[in-house]
Amino acid sequence: MLYIKQLDSVRAIAVFLVILWHWIPRDSFINQFPTGPFGVHIFFVLSGFLITQILLKNRIEAIDTKHTKTKVLKSFYIRRALRIFPVYYLTIFLTILLRDKLKIILTVNELIASATYISNFYFFSINSFTDATSHFWSLAVEEQFYLAWPLLMLFIPIRYLLHCIICFIGVGLVSQTLISGSWMGNVLPHTCFDGLGLGGLIAWIAVYRRHLLQNFYKGVRLSAILSIGIILTVFFSGTEIKQERFLHSLIGAWIITYILISHNKKAVLISLLSNRFLVYIGKMSYGIYLYHVLYLYFGLRLWYKYAPKFVASMSKGPQSWMFLAVNIWGLFFIC
Repeated sequence: MLYIKQLDSVRAIAVFLVILWHWIPRDSFINQFPTGPFGVHIFFVLSGFLITQILLKNRIEAIDTKHTKTKVLKSFYIRRALRIFPVYYLTIFLTILLRDKLKIILTVNELIASATYISNFYFFSINSFTDATSHFWSLAVEEQFYLAWPLLMLFIPIRYLLHCIICFIGVGLVSQTLISGSWMGNVLPHTCFDGLGLGGLIAWIAVYRRHLLQNFYKGVRLSAILSIGIILTVFFSGTEIKQERFLHSLIGAWIITYILISHNKKAVLISLLSNRFLVYIGKMSYGIYLYHVLYLYFGLRLWYKYAPKFVASMSKGPQSWMFLAVNIWGLFFIC
């Protein structure tokens, strides 16, 4: 499968937005825009694209080489488990190991939910996020998505694949619209299907209808521009919109599609996204995402103990930015 390095840079930017959301005070100007949720929604679209592309190309290869789809499915799950599980459970282990020293509040139910990839349902049930494992909800959504999506992409007749993908997008959009009462409904898997499904739609076009990719880009570009307009209108008017995730996902789909059709061209954005440091950080983004909350506990402990007096005397906002500027390099180093 063709490797496109600019997509790793998108990962790097997305994980940095999540770090901003968790490390910078929520009342800071930058976090008046939902930087963290936007980063997560970009991750969903990118994950949907990459996973669907892998599955569809493996499906084609299985037909050409006369391998069974069951073997392809087994191979897919083994590769995902080897990539995802070791560092994930290491993070949980380190959180348990350091909880007393770093004064981390961690309940048994929270640990069980994290270990079984149902953190999103746990947070929904208590109608709140916890401090140490709040970011696990999105990883739980992706794992739950992986339970069904590979089966659908490999075993549904090819002529129905597009219908299935569009159905998933529709379920996500409708689910967001129907959410009432608790805002925590957004952590449930079906409310995230639109972003994951949009990524899957891009992959389907790239694999089966490559000649339509340019026209699709024009359509998704217009949709993304309209989405930005709606987001800004909502932001400045102080109102809320339930379909925020869908709007973010359209912007993510625009970026990814642009990269697919332009990654070999000499364009300003492509040049920026080809930066070696960004690409490297993107490759490490999964570990960075996992560790950044635990590192925050550790970093703040050292910060308040050893930071110079002039830093300690700063107000909360500037001190957070100083903390970010210094400690983000430590986070990158351990990953």
